[in-house]
Amino acid sequence: MPLESPDKKIFTSAVGYAELGMLSEANDELEKIDPLNRCAPEILALRISIYQGLKKWELMRELAARLHQFAPNDVQWVISYAYAARRAENIIAARTILINSLDSFPDQGIIFIISRVMMRYWGIWIPPRIT
Repeated sequence: MPLESPDKKIFTSAVGYAELGMLSEANDELEKIDPLNRCAPEILALRISIYQGLKKWELMRELAARLHQFAPNDVQWVISYAYAARRAENIIAARTILINSLDSFPDQGIIFIISRVMMRYWGIWIPPRIT
């Protein structure tokens, strides 16, 4: 369900603040949106970006994990979840998230590449993937 006025105007203001790097202000704007509309995908995606910019890794991790559960076929949430887990916890947590997602996204090379880079970081040899 698309946002309607006045929430759409508030969201547009929040996007503007975020684009200007005014992340706290963007977050404050999102708080003005009707609580029933705060779960709209575009609002949650903006919140993840805000939390990343503010380095609020725990909040980003929790939100990305919920979005990943809600929309498991959206690779964006897996990557956001792993990124936040890396910052909030450690590289092993991020790697685990990515490895567990490899079968769900066979056509998304980015997950394979990121998990491979992490494994190389830990000195784990990975045989080439034969397709």
